[in-house]
Amino acid sequence: MSTITDPRALKFTNQQIRPLSEAVRGLIAQINAAQTDWFSGLNALFPNDTTLVDDGRSSEGINELTGADVNSVVNILIAIQNASNAQIIAKPCVRPLSAS
Repeated sequence: MSTITDPRALKFTNQQIRPLSEAVRGLIAQINAAQTDWFSGLNALFPNDTTLVDDGRSSEGINELTGADVNSVVNILIAIQNASNAQIIAKPCVRPLSAS
């Protein structure tokens, strides 16, 4: 089997591929937890319409969210989860996944 030894390739692997893989693995774990919460009944609290989420943050200049906004974010997160392959992402990871 041939090997890749070019220092630029090794730097790319160790400084970008491995850290990004660890970040994606952590994100997928967070998405899994959020999805569990969402489908445990929280989804029923967010109609997929213009109903405002009144979290009192608009006075801080934070964007107001609607039920549709929250539904859209959840759908995007699930799409990210579905598009990922956990085994491929896990292979370049060096550190164990830490629970947060």
